[in-house]
Amino acid sequence: MQTRYGVPITFQNLFFRFDPLILIVVSIAYRTIISTALLAVFLVVATLIFGRFFCGFICPLGTTIDIVDAFIKKRLKTQPVFKNGKYLILLFLIVSAALGASFLHFFEPLAIFERSLTLIFFPALVYLGSLFTLVPTVAYQESAIALLVFAMILGLNFLSPRFWCRNLCPLGGLFGLISKFSIFKFSFLEGCTQCTVCEKVCPTGAISFEAAKIDAAECIDCLRCQYECPQDTIKYKTALVPTRLDLRRRHLITTLGASILIAPLAKTLLHQKLAGRLIRPPGSIPESDFLNVCIHCGKCMKTCPTNGLQPCILEAGVNGLWTPRLVSRIGGCENNCNMCGQVCPTSAIRKLPLEEKTYVKMGTAVIDRARCIAWEQDKVCLICDEACPYNAINSLNETIHGTTLLRPFVDERICTGCGLCEARCPIEGRSAVEIYSIGEERKHHGSYITEEKVNLRACEEKVEDIPSGFIIDN
Repeated sequence: MQTRYGVPITFQNLFFRFDPLILIVVSIAYRTIISTALLAVFLVVATLIFGRFFCGFICPLGTTIDIVDAFIKKRLKTQPVFKNGKYLILLFLIVSAALGASFLHFFEPLAIFERSLTLIFFPALVYLGSLFTLVPTVAYQESAIALLVFAMILGLNFLSPRFWCRNLCPLGGLFGLISKFSIFKFSFLEGCTQCTVCEKVCPTGAISFEAAKIDAAECIDCLRCQYECPQDTIKYKTALVPTRLDLRRRHLITTLGASILIAPLAKTLLHQKLAGRLIRPPGSIPESDFLNVCIHCGKCMKTCPTNGLQPCILEAGVNGLWTPRLVSRIGGCENNCNMCGQVCPTSAIRKLPLEEKTYVKMGTAVIDRARCIAWEQDKVCLICDEACPYNAINSLNETIHGTTLLRPFVDERICTGCGLCEARCPIEGRSAVEIYSIGEERKHHGSYITEEKVNLRACEEKVEDIPSGFIIDN
């Protein structure tokens, strides 16, 4: 079984498969059920029974917010409350997905947490490791944006405890809606003296001691009220009556209007290409669907052994922020690795067998003869030829003014755009051989292995077996 950092590859995306928000939004945007996230049904059923326990006991972002909250001593005297904000954001995500644009990556807590680990904390650990020559150093230019978003979420605690969870988290909003119908809820027994202790310790403002009510949609089952209650009048028991959701019509209309306006705008006016240099991981589905299915979690980037997968800023438009692209100058795509597809939680990168992955054409290598040592300086350089695992680059004899010289040539029919040649080009700065998205293949289904590709590789292997010194006239 393949492992990465001591964890089996098949388990590294398991957490995301239990996320019902990913299942709903991505399935709507992709127009099909995401089978990899069907485990979320179990979490929905558990929430219908026990309430919003995920937010109180499991969510890693919520845990991080709680840790930061413990160090905050002063807050605003008047704490703002927008508890319906999470429901409106949830509605915005669903309507936008129905209109063909997914904004899940901006609000999904598990994706935010994983991306923060990948783009902020993981590079720091990599850098520390490089000081002891354990792993190579990698610099993520996009880490500053991820750090800003993460810091803003944590900084909201200065307004009120768990501000993000109470007011903005769409996953919390989804669990809140389900919890209104949960079988077990916290409720008051007779004998409450209205000491206000429970209301003060509740991190989500779910308790109204005057009305002796606990809002099941806001309660995260953290048990703090039950532990702190001096009269022991708060109990966890069956309560089959659903609670009411109060949303203003004006807020609903505004949210629908924002979805209708922003969704097409993100797909058209703000969409930018990278002049043919936007290379996606092998097995990526077509771009329009890739942007909606990818949740921008960064797991593929973290698991890439060459660190060649890097996050986009605006190379793929606003909706492509933090999506993976292959920066071959940093590291190419190894032919014996298919881990990016294995860890992708939504199948935006298909889970291809290792052999089939080697037949995926991500792009084509292009040699800049003005920078190439062999072409420009008439020197012998066979590094790109030797780096290519598919024999797509061959150094052939070319006679110029009576002098026979070796020049590298790219066979576009065989080149997969893996970028190993670009990564190992010895010249300083921009490589003399670069990968462009020429001829890229991206499929939803079906095999990348064709008879033509197999025959071409077989021919190249036979050429490689010819004894040295035997010259083929090109």
